[in-house]
Amino acid sequence: MRRLLVVVSLVLVFAPAAGAWTWPVPGPVLLGFSFDHAHPYAGGQHRGIDVGAASGSSVVAPSAGTVTFAGTVPTSGKSVTIETADGYSVTLTHLGSIAVAKGASVGEGALVGTVGPSGVPDIASPYVYLGIRVTSDPQGYVDPTQFLPAPVSPPVETAPPPAPAPAPAAPPAD
Repeated sequence: MRRLLVVVSLVLVFAPAAGAWTWPVPGPVLLGFSFDHAHPYAGGQHRGIDVGAASGSSVVAPSAGTVTFAGTVPTSGKSVTIETADGYSVTLTHLGSIAVAKGASVGEGALVGTVGPSGVPDIASPYVYLGIRVTSDPQGYVDPTQFLPAPVSPPVETAPPPAPAPAPAAPPAD
């Protein structure tokens, strides 16, 4: 219980304002954050969000920081982890390519890779996994959506109004 209070206190003290970070890709959340044991995924634990995007799309750093890992993880595939100045580790996985190296400083919105299949994907559609945790706590995962602005809904395509039916042709005169 004491550990939980410390983690919650750290999150409250160091949490950036809601909407302060950048989405890694502009797409829908396909699978949300969960520690609910009733959730069907991985015993109820999905420690991040899966954000859908077209394969080959650019993936950007949600926040500025230093790249602490850039490489391949067996089940997560090509991955990048960024440590932020305010004490968070931001991990992006299931990348198609990696555009940064360990030790690099990246700004918010800087290109870190592309969307593409790698690792063992949880979803058939292309996506990027975004996980955020308090760096000092290996179990200090937090919901990434509390750091991101509200998602922008894609414009709804409207079909043109139907054209009037053509008048039937008159039979030829004899």
